[in-house]
Amino acid sequence: MPATQPGPDPYHDALTGLANRRLLDDRLAQALALAARKERSLALLVVDLHAFREVNERLGHDGGDAVLREAARRLAGCLRRADTLARTGGDEFAVLLPELEALSECEVVAGKMLRAFDAAFEAGGVMLEVAIGIALFPRDAQDAASLLRIADDAMRRAKTLGRNRYAFHGR
Repeated sequence: MPATQPGPDPYHDALTGLANRRLLDDRLAQALALAARKERSLALLVVDLHAFREVNERLGHDGGDAVLREAARRLAGCLRRADTLARTGGDEFAVLLPELEALSECEVVAGKMLRAFDAAFEAGGVMLEVAIGIALFPRDAQDAASLLRIADDAMRRAKTLGRNRYAFHGR
């Protein structure tokens, strides 16, 4: 009987090795159930890389892939072990911060992520900026789909406020 090759990992992004949307959805559902049971808070952050299309046009897809891998590394360096970082789209990431003690924890993490993009990327000396949207459970929403939508809306608002910004839902 011939050995079978393992298929692609259904829970991780092939390019960055991060969790993918499927794994994020699972972890978010678990974190929401735990937070509701323990009457705790959690945050969901949506992170978008500004002008990534231009990076791909300037550096090509291989250069763009290198920038995405480095962006993933920088974002991961800002998080706790219990947090989940996922690549949810071409140049979009999501961060789950479970069991928050205080709202200020979100601001600390978002600030670290913004500072992580202060230095140019090796690939072509690109300077990337980010927009971060933050939604909180239970304050902003009670379910995963609503939290994702609200965090995405907050990220879009952060983009309109200027580069390298974060925004909370409703603030």
